[in-house]
Amino acid sequence: MKPKTLKNIAFAKPHIDKEEIEAVRKVLESGWLTMGPETITFEKEFAKFVGAKHAVSVNSCTSALFLALKALNIGSGDEVIVPSFTFASTANVVVHCGATPVFADVKPEDFCLDPEFVKKVWTKKTKAVMPVHYAGNLAHIDYGGLVIEDSAHRIFKDHKSKNLVCYSFYATKNLTTGEGGMVTTDDDNLAHWLAKARLHGLSHDAWKRYDPNGKWYYDIEFSGFKFNTVDLASAIGRVQLRKFNDMEKKRKEIVNLYNKLLGLDNKGTHLYPILVEKRNEFMAYTKEQGISCSFHFLPLHKSPAFSKIKTPKLPVTEYIGYRVVTLPLFPGLSLKDVEYVCQKIKEFGSFKKGEFDLPVLV
Repeated sequence: MKPKTLKNIAFAKPHIDKEEIEAVRKVLESGWLTMGPETITFEKEFAKFVGAKHAVSVNSCTSALFLALKALNIGSGDEVIVPSFTFASTANVVVHCGATPVFADVKPEDFCLDPEFVKKVWTKKTKAVMPVHYAGNLAHIDYGGLVIEDSAHRIFKDHKSKNLVCYSFYATKNLTTGEGGMVTTDDDNLAHWLAKARLHGLSHDAWKRYDPNGKWYYDIEFSGFKFNTVDLASAIGRVQLRKFNDMEKKRKEIVNLYNKLLGLDNKGTHLYPILVEKRNEFMAYTKEQGISCSFHFLPLHKSPAFSKIKTPKLPVTEYIGYRVVTLPLFPGLSLKDVEYVCQKIKEFGSFKKGEFDLPVLV
C-alpha cells in the first residue's frame, strides 16, 4: 500500500498569475526599475480606490506609520495610544519617533481598540491615537484628536477617512507587492511633506529630474529617509488592485464557510482568528495534519521590549493574546481544504463559551 499523502495547506499564499509577471517584465524591459511612472500611476489609482485625495507609496506599512507620526510632529515627551494586541511595528514606530506608546485594551467582539479604554489612559501628554483594523475589521477611528489608522489588515473601497491611513502590501496581505506600503491623506501639505520625506528630503526625485521637461538640479530641503518603493513593486500593485474585488470576494466566501462549519461569526477578510485553550497542543496537532496555522498577536505590553512601560491590566488582550490562532486564509485556498481544516478542528475539540462570552476551542 502507498503511504497516505499528508495535506500541505499553507497559511497564506500571494495570488499571483501571468498578469503580474507580464507587468514586471515590462518594467524590467523599460530600463527604469526604481520609483517612477508605475509608482506615480499606482498612487493615483490607489487613492481613487480608497477615496483619498493623495496616496504616497513607501516600502512598508512600518515606514508609512513612522512617516505619519513624523508628519504630525510627534516626538519626545508625547504619548501615542495604541492597542497592545497588534504587531510590533505599531508600537515600535512610536518609540523610534522618541515618543511613548501607551497600551490600551481591545473589544472582545472585534479585537480592535476599545474607545472606552482609550479614555482611561488618555493624559495631557497624549498626542495621537493609533487604532488597528485587526483582521480586516473596521476599528473606531474618531477620537476627537490626531488619529493615524494602522490599516495593514484592511483595504476598503471608498474608505474616505479624514485621518492619515497606513496600508501594507506585505506578501501575506490582501493586496501584495511582496513588500510595500502606502499612506493616504486629504491634506495637501502632509502629502507634499510625505513624498519628500520618503526620499531623503530631496526637492525632486530621479524620475522628475530625468523627465524631458524636468530640472536636473535638486536640493535637500530637510533630513529625510530612504523609504521609497520601486516601479517593479508598483507594477505588481497595479495588477493586484485591478483584481482586488475578485480576491476579496473569494476571501469572503472562505470566511463564510469557516463561520458556517465552525459556528462562528468572524467578519474580517485578512485573518481568521479562533481562540484555543490548549494552543501549544493545537499548533502541534495542526502541523501533524498538514495545516499551517499562525497567531496574531502576542500582547505587546508583556514582551521584553515594552515590559518597562507602565500599563494597566488589559483583560481582553491578555485573554485572547495567549489563546489566539489564525487559520489559513487566502484567495487560492480551496473550499475542500477549508472543509478539511474544519474537520480536523472538530476532531481536536469543540467550542465552548469562555471569558467575555467568547467561543474557545477546548
